[in-house]
Amino acid sequence: MSRDPGIWTAALLTLVAWSYLLKQNILFQAVEHLFVGISAAHAMTVAFTNLRDTCLRPALSGEWTVIVPILGGLLLYTRFVPKISHLSRIPLAFTMGTAAGVVMTGSLGPSFIQQVSGTMVPLNSPDNAILVLGTVTTIAYFLFGRKSRSGVMDCAAKVGRYVMMASFGAAYGNTVMMRMSLLIPRIRLVFGDWLGLLP
Repeated sequence: MSRDPGIWTAALLTLVAWSYLLKQNILFQAVEHLFVGISAAHAMTVAFTNLRDTCLRPALSGEWTVIVPILGGLLLYTRFVPKISHLSRIPLAFTMGTAAGVVMTGSLGPSFIQQVSGTMVPLNSPDNAILVLGTVTTIAYFLFGRKSRSGVMDCAAKVGRYVMMASFGAAYGNTVMMRMSLLIPRIRLVFGDWLGLLP
């Protein structure tokens, strides 16, 4: 068994977190609050460091252009003063507009254009054929223009449904594997580093 106080602390906190699997208890709630408090403190520290390095220090060194984002940030707090709360909409609208523009321009290429061009491949291998067939049949499933589908479109829609089910299953399996990759180090910490039961 380890004598390192850090390993003891991490292992005991892990066991308390796992106690939620049996029943919700006060120890689990205490660990949960501890985690939220540490996360909030870390976020505040990072925010203060960013504010100091990107705004305060440049402003004190003579770069007055940083006053604009500082004033925008201060205007957000006018929401707590009823008489001037409308001023908080100015930086909020600017932030939302900028974010919308960045998301639209940034996601148009990877999410749409690259996917369309990635589907236009020659049918010279089974992988390419499955890719094109899965894409076409999935699109066919979402063609709701006609009241009743029949013939080729109905068959394509059914295949597209199975393709989507396989994709969702693969995504779910990937999520489970990702969670397992988070669980395995905890098991190794408790049973290996702490108790010494694993090599």
